[in-house]
Amino acid sequence: MKIIHCDHSWTEIWNQFVTANSSDAGFLQSWQWGKFQEKLGRSIYRLVLQDDDGEILAVTQLIRMPLPLGKCYFYIPRGPIESSKSKVKSSKLTEYLFSEIKSLAKKEGAIFVRLDPAWQNESVGAKALKDAIPVGLVQPKQTLILDIAKSEEDLLSQMKSKCRYNIKVAQKHCVEIDEGEKYLDDFINLTKKTAQRDEFISHGENYYRQMLAALAPDGTMKLIVAKDGDKVIVANLVIFFGDWCVYLHGASDYDYRDQMAPYLLQWETIQLAKGYGKKYYDFWGVDEKKWPGVTRFKTGFAPERAFTRYVGAYDLPVSKWWYKIYKVLKRQ
Repeated sequence: MKIIHCDHSWTEIWNQFVTANSSDAGFLQSWQWGKFQEKLGRSIYRLVLQDDDGEILAVTQLIRMPLPLGKCYFYIPRGPIESSKSKVKSSKLTEYLFSEIKSLAKKEGAIFVRLDPAWQNESVGAKALKDAIPVGLVQPKQTLILDIAKSEEDLLSQMKSKCRYNIKVAQKHCVEIDEGEKYLDDFINLTKKTAQRDEFISHGENYYRQMLAALAPDGTMKLIVAKDGDKVIVANLVIFFGDWCVYLHGASDYDYRDQMAPYLLQWETIQLAKGYGKKYYDFWGVDEKKWPGVTRFKTGFAPERAFTRYVGAYDLPVSKWWYKIYKVLKRQ
């Protein structure tokens, strides 16, 4: 086996492998997501593990994340991704790959490597994580995924009756659905209101602007909104990648809650994704204890559907001394 550090000539091959072998939507390991991270000023490292015949066994995209005192760490969002056709044991692949990742991290001065792979079984990659330290959430540990290859009639019938009713309420209010980058300022303003109302910390304005600039031109991301007349009352950032559509970020105006626009916006987006030939719709994060209201809203579309659960986030210390300092500073 051998490791290749990829340049831009690998773009198409990389994305083909990611879409064919991801156990989730895969977009956080896509080439486009790396380009977005570069727009934020972060360095990207892309590693391909090949066998002796040149077949790709695994890939991983690492993001160099800055820390105080001139330090940094590497972050692997929803990776690594292994070949679903590989005859090599998963434990051997992860052991080989993480040996190279740690060497690169040490060379680049990273004090640890953080990953939250899309593994649904804790035994997968267990050997690679034997020295890892569980950490808090980076990406959602649970999500709700719809099979949208079903007919619209089947999708409607599986909803809670209240969810179907709320869609009709929005339609009666003549809520209009539209899309386009021209609504970015509206989205940002709604995000600020939603963050203040629900007491959570949102990304900065530049984060959303760079995200849309990087992902919208090729259709990987769309900004889809619901309007009351000329006023945007709900705005969602949605990913389209491979066979998947992902509801990544959303915000709404609480003053217009009686119009039930979020329900219609989700339903219209699901139909749009079906029209694009997508097979899965990922609601991107559910937790009945941490986010009861959001989870109740999302599960209304498929109350009998079981949540998809991932193994969570882990840190692999590279410099144990600096990692201890980092942990102390994080607690302050």
